[in-house]
Amino acid sequence: MTDAYVIEINDEAAGIIVRTGRDYSFYASNPHYAQLEGASFSSPSKAEDAARALRRPALARAS
Repeated sequence: MTDAYVIEINDEAAGIIVRTGRDYSFYASNPHYAQLEGASFSSPSKAEDAARALRRPALARAS
């Protein structure tokens, strides 16, 4: 099983998640996702959902 994943939102790298025991820790590679730095998630999909939710308001303001 893979221990690290890149999380991409709209073809933009948000960060990586790394398995830490049973959970995954998020490390932001983009300042838009710094709020998630160090957050723990139960699965890669939960981390991606959180990144999408965080980015959604910023995308709406840009429209």
